[in-house]
Formats: sequence, C-alpha cells, structure tokens
Amino acid sequence: MLRIRHLVLAAIVATGVTACGESEPTSAPITRTTCDATAANGAVFTTRARPDLPFTLHLPQLRGWQVTPDDAADLVLRRTDRLAGRTGSATITLRVTEPRRADNRTSVFVAYEGPWRQWRSESVQVCGRGGTRSGGIHPASDAEGGDRYHEYLDFDCPAGELLYPIRMLVEATAADRDLYRPDIDSFIDGLQVVPTASAG
Repeated sequence: MLRIRHLVLAAIVATGVTACGESEPTSAPITRTTCDATAANGAVFTTRARPDLPFTLHLPQLRGWQVTPDDAADLVLRRTDRLAGRTGSATITLRVTEPRRADNRTSVFVAYEGPWRQWRSESVQVCGRGGTRSGGIHPASDAEGGDRYHEYLDFDCPAGELLYPIRMLVEATAADRDLYRPDIDSFIDGLQVVPTASAG
C-alpha cells in the first residue's frame, strides 16, 4: 500500500496574498502551466462548488475521460482502454485540503514512502504560483498486479488571508505511462483555479 507522510516544518511562507492566478514576478523556472483549462477545446471538467472554498477547479475535458463519484475527493476522472489482451487505466484525482493562514510561517512537506523507481521532482508554476511536480514508479507487491505509475502536483492557492493546498494525483499502470502521458500533461498544464462569484 502506498503511504504518504505529511511533515510540518518551520519555514518562511510568502505573506503577500492575491487572487489565485495573479502574482508578482518570481525567479521560479519557466512556467509550464497555462492556467487555461479551455485552451484545448473550450469544454471543461469542474469540481463541485463547496461552501468552504472561494473557488472551483477546472480541467480540460479530454476525450475518453469520465467523472467517477468519490466523496473523499473534489474531482476524480478515470479513463479505461482495451489494449492487446488486457485493459489499461489511469485516474486523475483533485483534492483541496484544510487551509492555513498565510502568515503562520509553516509549510507542509509531503514525503512519499516506498521503494520508488525513476523518481523525479521539479519546481513548476501553476497560475503564477510556485508548486512541485513529482512522480515515479511504485513496484507492485506480491498481492498486487503490475507496477503503478504515480504523479503528484502540489501547490497553494491564496484567497483572502488563507492558503488552500491543492493536490492533483495521477495513477496509471506503469506499462501504459507513455499512452496516458499526453493527457496527463494536458491536465497539469490546463488546471485552472476559478474564483467563485460572491453571493448577493
């Protein structure tokens, strides 16, 4: 079973709070995300509105992907393909977790435990905010099927005086990583944070 550890460490967190999608210039690497879910074809998948969130998340609506109900996540997309003598599948999960105050100077670092192979991690920008994109292959145990490919996109979205941690999780059969890679890149590059209109 895949285990994830959350480590809370003292760190300096930027205190300037702006609407997500707007930020002052930084020295981060070249932006890899466009923050425009409609760039490809105009149609989007959208997270359900939550009273505790001042925004919704949009992903480009790509062919073959279906929304899967899941009470533990804000949005789950799944694609299944019939391949030569077997079935391939991939899942995209979006979650927004408990916010923290932007001025509390703590950061949550996530450690992924297990015998990872081909692990890589890089800094990216999402809607002008710094984030991390990580991924690797987790070998199957005796009780599981084939090796699994996992990828994670983590970043914080500021809104008012709070920072909302956003995570996209990708899981696919490792043998099919190249098949799903274009769609995974499109989802990550096209993720968009859309402020919710205020009532009244």
